Amino acid sequence: MTSFSSARRGTAIAASLGAAALLTLSSQSMTSASGGHDADHDGMPNRWELRHHLDPHHANATGNPDRDGLKNLGEFRHGTKPHDADSDNDGDDDGDEVHDGCASTDPTDPDTDGDGVEDGDEDADGDGIDNADDDEDDNCQGDDDSGDDSGDDSGDRAPVVYVVR
Repeated sequence: MTSFSSARRGTAIAASLGAAALLTLSSQSMTSASGGHDADHDGMPNRWELRHHLDPHHANATGNPDRDGLKNLGEFRHGTKPHDADSDNDGDDDGDEVHDGCASTDPTDPDTDGDGVEDGDEDADGDGIDNADDDEDDNCQGDDDSGDDSGDDSGDRAPVVYVVR
């Protein structure tokens, strides 16, 4: 083996180690950029779990301490509070606002449409029952009414997008 090939091999090893170091540093910064470390790998960053009095070392994504129909991972994704059934205090539980599919309710905004009436006091489907008291599964019939009276409004739904603050 010549000294030239040994030097070449040494350079290749140094370059490989340097690349590995950069990849390691890069993956740690990616973890920080995505919201922090998740020790229990449940999809919720430790910092968020601690702020909301959950154990960051115990996978608890499927828990629902406030019994609002929205599991902890859902609370994290929608920006709501896992120990408060109605995070925006509008009279409509967080789980109901998320699962009803209505564009007229947002679990982080007490008056989603800005009309001065809180979401829980509105009657999205026009049945005479406030959203907070309405037990219907599809409580937003009025949101996606196509205008024809055939009763088939299934293809007229728009996706609901929530902004997590």
